[in-house]
Amino acid sequence: MALKNRDLFTIAEFGTSKICVLHGGRDKGGNPTVFGWGSRDAAGSVVKGEIVNLQTAMKAFAGALEDADNSAGNIYDRDRIYFLVSGRGITSRQGEGNVMIYDTDHRITAAHVSEAEEKASSISLAPDQCHLVSFTSYFMLDMNTRVKDPCGHCANRLDAFIHIILADRAKVETMRNAIREFGFEQEIQPVFSGIASAYGTLTHDEKEQGTLLIDIGAGVCDYILVHDDGVLMSGVLPIGMDNLVNDLAVGLELTQEQARKFLLEGRFEQLKRSGEAFLSLPVSSELHRNIPVGSYEKIVELRLNELFSILKEEVDSRKLSSFLKSGIVITGGGSLFPMVLECARNTFRTHIRQGEPLEISGAVTGLDNPRCSALLGALSYSLQTDEAQNGLKGIEKVADALEGIGGIFNKLKDVTKAFKL
Repeated sequence: MALKNRDLFTIAEFGTSKICVLHGGRDKGGNPTVFGWGSRDAAGSVVKGEIVNLQTAMKAFAGALEDADNSAGNIYDRDRIYFLVSGRGITSRQGEGNVMIYDTDHRITAAHVSEAEEKASSISLAPDQCHLVSFTSYFMLDMNTRVKDPCGHCANRLDAFIHIILADRAKVETMRNAIREFGFEQEIQPVFSGIASAYGTLTHDEKEQGTLLIDIGAGVCDYILVHDDGVLMSGVLPIGMDNLVNDLAVGLELTQEQARKFLLEGRFEQLKRSGEAFLSLPVSSELHRNIPVGSYEKIVELRLNELFSILKEEVDSRKLSSFLKSGIVITGGGSLFPMVLECARNTFRTHIRQGEPLEISGAVTGLDNPRCSALLGALSYSLQTDEAQNGLKGIEKVADALEGIGGIFNKLKDVTKAFKL
């Protein structure tokens, strides 16, 4: 039986280790709820956010989609889908636009804000780039007063600063074409994983006061800095937990499987807490090899310190450290390892917490851990985006009916929407 409803959304995540699909929507109170989900092993088809074997990835996607359908108890109409993107090609730019206030009282209206935002969002794209989404960063009055919402203020000039996230056009179109083969025709939208993770883990206070969200996956690390519900910085680093696994394998002369197992099980951390200096590793029935716990700790620290030092330099070079009043939130599979939070705390010297998914109702068994922050956050993002777009469509209908009566309606029709987080 096909279940048909405008509030049904499918979310897809093409991760390094798993490819996941989620069906969700709104509950009676309008809050996000999960109807069903499924996942399959990526089987090496995704490396550092890039699909390197499309056929294998789509086979895993088909299996995860089938699992999600079965989990939800229905076969869903392939109506709309949001898919997470990360890795190479994700970039961001800060758009700036200004408008002079010539009204007698110099009072800033919604029309002035819309015009400034539209100018800030109007940037030239390279042929290989496409626009993902824009978020308001902040506004300036007369180039000297920073405000979150300028409406009602009096000024001679209003400046809007918009954070614009871009992606590789070919990469996005390849994914759209591949997903379209599964019957999704109406809407196939890419979502930057860092944005999704922010929607999935940050509280209202953290978005208001200022927080750097870091999502550490197997292949890449997404990051986004939020303040006053606006986005000030975002990006992707090609460093993930697989780099740490490789470092341990090389440094301690282990196989990749052994290094990954020790990392996942926290064996060295357990030995450190118990005061033991070596891990005894069987080489044969009669021979054992002792691996120093201190060597393991040093290798992990070097890699994690590199990651967090790069991020700190990004924040410091943009003079944004003063906007981190709520500190750092680390999510993704990497946040599950104890030394990650410790190294981040030593580098940033601020409050650090693990980012677990915010409460979402429905079939969330197996999803309630940091590895699923982006997947669940993308559901919240899709619902809020849909709501905002439907509101904009309503404004456009009013503008069509009243066109010619006043300039404000034409400006509302033409505005390029920039969202608040």
